[in-house]
Amino acid sequence: MKAMITGNNGAVAPYVNRELKSRSMDVTVWKRELVGIDNEEEVYRFIEETNPDIFFHIATGPIEWLEYIAKATKKLGIKLVFTSTVSVFSEDKTGPYTPESIPDAENSYGVYKIQCEKLLKEFYPEAYILRLGWQIGSETGSNNMFDFLCRGQQDNGCIEASSQWYPSCSFLEDTAAAIVDIALNYESNTYLLNSNRKYSFYDIVLYLKRLHQQDWKVVETNALVRDDRMYDDRIIMKPFDFS
Repeated sequence: MKAMITGNNGAVAPYVNRELKSRSMDVTVWKRELVGIDNEEEVYRFIEETNPDIFFHIATGPIEWLEYIAKATKKLGIKLVFTSTVSVFSEDKTGPYTPESIPDAENSYGVYKIQCEKLLKEFYPEAYILRLGWQIGSETGSNNMFDFLCRGQQDNGCIEASSQWYPSCSFLEDTAAAIVDIALNYESNTYLLNSNRKYSFYDIVLYLKRLHQQDWKVVETNALVRDDRMYDDRIIMKPFDFS
């Protein structure tokens, strides 16, 4: 089986890439320096020539690029998987969120992802939409929670963490496994991926401090009072267990 993936320089896609290869799948990485994203014919030709069974669109890019990908994969009969975000829900409201929750974000990133989801429903209704939470890696240098915490400690001398905020988040390895499992074994739909069932941000930071043996100064706050957890009982995803 063949897969194509975008965003391999980001946080999530490299883990999905490794997960696919661990399942003996042939993976083609979209390299923007070699294949343009602003020409519909070029996009179509590259996808047609590569002929993947599944296309994983994980990169952030112009919405027109997504439109070209959606049109091409739909026409060619290729399964399309798109990663969205919990940020489609408003920061001025609180969850928890379920598959029935209506996206209502006002911030630019959330609005962008809502537009992407709407575009897919127009051009490729059978596409998979996977809403992800904040990803947790084990290295600095990429957009993940561990990197954020390391930079916070370095810049501020401490990490302020709310015990009243319950974020949607997952370890990158678990997210990658879930993305591939859904693509291979589930019907097309919109799915919510989150491993955090019961822990506050403060709890998570303390756990990561122990896990990675970091000399962080963690300060408990209640500055953010919100529940951003997503729940989707249709899928199986490994939950956090810090006991």
